[in-house]
Amino acid sequence: MKRRYFAVQELFLCYFHPDWQLDADSRLEVATDFLETADPILIDHVITELRELVQEPISDDEFHQSIDDDYSLYYDPSYDNLTMRAWLAGLLQELESGRHSSTPSAPLAATRAADARER
Repeated sequence: MKRRYFAVQELFLCYFHPDWQLDADSRLEVATDFLETADPILIDHVITELRELVQEPISDDEFHQSIDDDYSLYYDPSYDNLTMRAWLAGLLQELESGRHSSTPSAPLAATRAADARER
């Protein structure tokens, strides 16, 4: 893997840290937390990068090793009989679904409306 996916790395370091399974019961719970708390621009970058990352034209073994070596994801999906690529594709699906179904909170919507009126 030649390209560096910096937004994905930030997601892993901040949300899939070594204790993430103590903070959340599932990958979906972490994805939901990320969607609720992260900057919308970062969310967009993570989704774009994950789309590219899961399409990397390398073997599943090389892919898994690259994620372990280069991205500090503190989870091994092989313990759940999944490949790293399949696990990340599932994460991508959760983020895309949550991104499209989420609506801004009332305070955020009010702020955006005020910003729009000022323009």
